[in-house]
Amino acid sequence: MYSSIATVCLSGSLEEKVDAIAQAGFEGLELFENDLTAFTGTPKEAGELIRARGLKLVTLQPFRDFEGLQGRARERAFDRAEHKFDLMEELGTDLLMVCSTVHPDSLPGLSRAADDFYELGERAARRNMRVAYEALAWGRHIHDYRDSWEVVRRAAHPNVGLVLDTFHIFSRQTELGTIGRIPGDRIFLVQTADAPRLSMDHLSWSRHYRCFPGQGELQMDSFMGMLQETRYDGPLSHEIFNDVFRMGHSDQTARDGLRSYHLLRSMQGESDIPAPQPIESVAFLEIAAEPDDLAPLRELLSAMGMACVGHHHTLNAERWAAGDVNLVLNTEASFTGRVPGRDATAVTAIGLRVRNAFEAFKRADKLGYDIVEPEEVDATHRMSALRNVDGSLSYIIDDSQLSRTWDREFPVDAKPVPQGALVDIDHISIALSYHDYLSLMLQYRAIFQLAPTPSFDVADPRGLIQSQVLQNHNGRFRLALNASASPDTASNRFVRQYGGSGIHHVALRTASMRDTSAALQQAGTPVLPIPGNYYRDLGARFDLPAQTLQWMQDHHILFDQDKDGDFHQLYTQPGRKAFFFELVQREGYQGLGAPNAFVRVTAQQRLQAQTNDGSHVTSSHETGESQA
Repeated sequence: MYSSIATVCLSGSLEEKVDAIAQAGFEGLELFENDLTAFTGTPKEAGELIRARGLKLVTLQPFRDFEGLQGRARERAFDRAEHKFDLMEELGTDLLMVCSTVHPDSLPGLSRAADDFYELGERAARRNMRVAYEALAWGRHIHDYRDSWEVVRRAAHPNVGLVLDTFHIFSRQTELGTIGRIPGDRIFLVQTADAPRLSMDHLSWSRHYRCFPGQGELQMDSFMGMLQETRYDGPLSHEIFNDVFRMGHSDQTARDGLRSYHLLRSMQGESDIPAPQPIESVAFLEIAAEPDDLAPLRELLSAMGMACVGHHHTLNAERWAAGDVNLVLNTEASFTGRVPGRDATAVTAIGLRVRNAFEAFKRADKLGYDIVEPEEVDATHRMSALRNVDGSLSYIIDDSQLSRTWDREFPVDAKPVPQGALVDIDHISIALSYHDYLSLMLQYRAIFQLAPTPSFDVADPRGLIQSQVLQNHNGRFRLALNASASPDTASNRFVRQYGGSGIHHVALRTASMRDTSAALQQAGTPVLPIPGNYYRDLGARFDLPAQTLQWMQDHHILFDQDKDGDFHQLYTQPGRKAFFFELVQREGYQGLGAPNAFVRVTAQQRLQAQTNDGSHVTSSHETGESQA
């Protein structure tokens, strides 16, 4: 098989799309006819443009409403096909993609359709051309690939073949077993698209929500396993209709598309691509700290039960730790994880602990991701990293590297790591533009062994935030990705305020929320004030003792419960930082407290408004009742 992508996947003019596809490293492209219609040159010049970039023109598509017609309408359908063949001769391609009809006057019948395609095959053969038939999920009579294959089989013409499109197959929840019994030489084109699982009509779902394999929730690995049984060796092409891609950067989209292609090939066991590595946990976070923010940040970490256990041997950097939580505060202005133009204190690097770092980097390299070596950035450590879409770094390390790093890099005044209430980093939440959301989703799912939760909407006072969590097998690594189409939601305000996507909060797990919240209150640490009405509702929804409910209200603690257990949440105020901390205690609970998200983002917006207009901001010493 070889890589291909449809021009409809990308934004821009035909010239811009072709350049992006070629620069990304694709071998072929499908020409969506709208792109040709809007092209100012001749069809011959369009074909020459594509070939000059080293690309094969796989097909012209789509040809619509062909089969099942009668009389003059049928004659007109064949006339239209001849015009397409003329166009293909000028372009320099031999394959016309035909999708199943939605014409209101078309008649049903597999044999009728087969007869039409036999005649079309005869006409194509006279001009050394081929046609490929696709079952649209919303086709009037044929919307199942098994029926489109039966039409091709009955037509029995060497110039008539099948199109398999993953979106149309999965959106109809069609079984995959028949694919393995189709001869590979009868499949002329395979189109791939992933998607979130949504309950909506097939056409709207297809036209707005498709995404690259690895960015959605469909079982692409099962499809690729069946396809392998056919021994198909033609183009493996992406066909994505997506509103985000249409307004995004074509070069970023094309690069993600090629990475997705390699991900699909790895599902078939490509020998030179290692298996995805499981992430064991977050080993550390690195915070690029502005000097003026260092003292309050130290006070906050101390209040949460952390302690400074080492200073870097050459840099102005400190290691703070408690339990399995490790944070590096780096005040070096030249820190390479800092995004140019951002001067806020922010989380700019993350350490990911895996079983085998070498294999993870080898896979990342094969999939086309950027690897930052320590010598490239004049780093004294020996850790390599991935450059994330937001400009931050993801270090990939295993246990042996981690222990050596702490011993070698932070030997000064080393102290024992405190073993108090803090346990580990429970999850990390990232605010992203929609395009970055899909890119980062693909990156983490392509390289690492992570499972996505179903995507869900978080209600924000200014709109909806789409959220999806990637997690490892035991829940010790959770990454929440958040994006919104509304400009004024919490996630988009972060993206706008801090010049792009990034980590907007870090959740630390505590073994005792009572001890942690008491320590924060004793230190006078400002936490996010929660309205008293929340606790009245909490008392109605859950069977909680009055004393427990009062304790939660006094300390501004949010609560949720599922079939597996209880969940407590407490949020700090961000101050001048680009991020804030969340403290959580989970007792079997599996989620991230999504039912509380609306209350949290509303409280944060209220706090920001009060801060901006200079009005009073409630401290952690004041009760929730005073906020009602």
